[in-house]
Amino acid sequence: MQKVNQVLKMDSDYLSGEELETAILGLSDADVVRLKKCAHKYIGGHDMDVEDLVNEAILRTLSGKRKTCPRNLPIVQFLAGAMRSIASGEREKTTNSEELLDIDLSQLHGDSDCPEENAIQNQRYKELEVIFDEDEEILMLLLYLQNGNSPSEIREEEGWSQTQFNTIRRRTRRKWNSHNAQEITL
Repeated sequence: MQKVNQVLKMDSDYLSGEELETAILGLSDADVVRLKKCAHKYIGGHDMDVEDLVNEAILRTLSGKRKTCPRNLPIVQFLAGAMRSIASGEREKTTNSEELLDIDLSQLHGDSDCPEENAIQNQRYKELEVIFDEDEEILMLLLYLQNGNSPSEIREEEGWSQTQFNTIRRRTRRKWNSHNAQEITL
């Protein structure tokens, strides 16, 4: 009987799924503003924006992917901690990722023995240059990619920090997507 009481006591120390949902649905406008301000502190070094970070914390909390909120902790404070944790994990993924663009970079190299393929590849690169013509950093990134440089080589050569590099990749992806081109992942 003591174990049952211990389990019941442990469960009562944390909000249930229904209680979490009620607490989240009961967030005031001021609470949402506080969450967004908090999320703003954790932006940088990853691809999530403020809205994404807040929504991801709520989604993970409601789905049970996160440990539930202790009863003695305000839900805003709990979600702020969740956002910090999520942002940290996203930064780690971004830092460890050597993946650059989901554009088939072989399409940019003019190394083929086939003149028709070289012409197509050159045309593809010219199209990218037109899309990004006003952004020298993106053009520089594309040039390095065309030459087959790795992310660490690009950062070292340009003197970009990881954050600057990620910002340029994010800007590239957004501009690419805004031109209704094939979606890429940076």
